[in-house]
Amino acid sequence: MSDPLIACRGLCHTYLRGTPMEAMALDGVTLEIRPGEVVAIIGPTGSGKSTLIQHFNGLLRPTAGEVRIAGEDLWAPRADRRRARQQIGLVFQFPEYQLFEETVRKDVAFGPKNLGLPAETIAARVDEALRQVGLDPGRFGDRSPFTLSGGEMRRVALAGVLAMRPSCLVLDEPTAGLDPRGKEELLERIAALHRKGMTLVLVTHSMDEAALLAGRIVVMQAGRVMLDGSPHEVFAREDDLRRIGLALPQAARLVRLLRGRGMPVGDALTIVEARQAILAAVRGMGRGAH
Repeated sequence: MSDPLIACRGLCHTYLRGTPMEAMALDGVTLEIRPGEVVAIIGPTGSGKSTLIQHFNGLLRPTAGEVRIAGEDLWAPRADRRRARQQIGLVFQFPEYQLFEETVRKDVAFGPKNLGLPAETIAARVDEALRQVGLDPGRFGDRSPFTLSGGEMRRVALAGVLAMRPSCLVLDEPTAGLDPRGKEELLERIAALHRKGMTLVLVTHSMDEAALLAGRIVVMQAGRVMLDGSPHEVFAREDDLRRIGLALPQAARLVRLLRGRGMPVGDALTIVEARQAILAAVRGMGRGAH
């Protein structure tokens, strides 16, 4: 098994420590993310999801515990946090609000330019990153980002992170606020990045997106890891999830409803799995009728 790309050990974080407003957001989190994984982090509002991922590239410093990136303690005295931040690309909610340059090309080039890279290297990275998110550099490069659709702006912001060539992409609610078409396009681009070897961490309130993309799901509750397993393992704990305000994916709810009404349909978490399970059940019922 490969060594962890991200490893948290006993990670704690307290906001406004030592004040009357003190609040513990993380309470002893131990978690590993390995190269090539797609991990969805889910949980109710206030469970510590966003606080956790801000430790992955040193935006927040632990109150206690440690975070290691590729084996290096992020807060050791001689740690290279700049290098760690290049390895772990963090995309916040509504990243299009961070666009500010007059053209798409200049916005995507901002990060590589700050690395002091040669102009031709920057240009190549910009073109590559735009293609990775499905935007033609020739068509979009010289346009103002503020003339684009919401989905296109979101992809430009993602390209700006990809231009830094991270090993892992951490996305906080990547489809929030997008229309159905924009969501579908962005999710396909994210899935394509994984197919090319990118490690992905996805924070989401959408159980459907978690089931669709992730090979592993981490459930946070009250600053702790409550569950950690495959989508089928986690969503089998329906009562535990309901207790903290989480529901099953829509496809899982559908097949359970059908099963409750007598259809011999198997488990499913995604629309594709539900379609296959329902067709198999219908065919089986048809054969039984003969």
